[in-house]
Amino acid sequence: MASSKGQKTFNFALCVTPEDSEAVENAIASHADWMRSTHSIDDGVGIQLADYYVAKADELNNVADPSQGTTGNILYSINETYILPEGIDQHMEQAMQWEGIEEFIGTLQKYGKVLIGGGTVIQAMQ
Repeated sequence: MASSKGQKTFNFALCVTPEDSEAVENAIASHADWMRSTHSIDDGVGIQLADYYVAKADELNNVADPSQGTTGNILYSINETYILPEGIDQHMEQAMQWEGIEEFIGTLQKYGKVLIGGGTVIQAMQ
């Protein structure tokens, strides 16, 4: 299912040095495991998502001209879109019970450059 206008989202953009990337990827993997255990993309059990994904890329010196090389940093984008508005509150209630919440929030606070919590999709293909 694709995201639709009006749905609620979490979108986090992280900028990480290569030395810290393993710890960050471990925190992201733990979060993804927790998401799979408490959320669902289909009509299954759990908090209903339209989409969940994490993307990774080298940070470019000039996004308009990749031939200018990279900064050496790694960018991560964590994205969640909830089918129903109450999914955000359900997510936060479940997150407070997750044993990895402090590590994950610490990761977001340390490396986060853009942290959208409870955003609203304002443009979509549908």
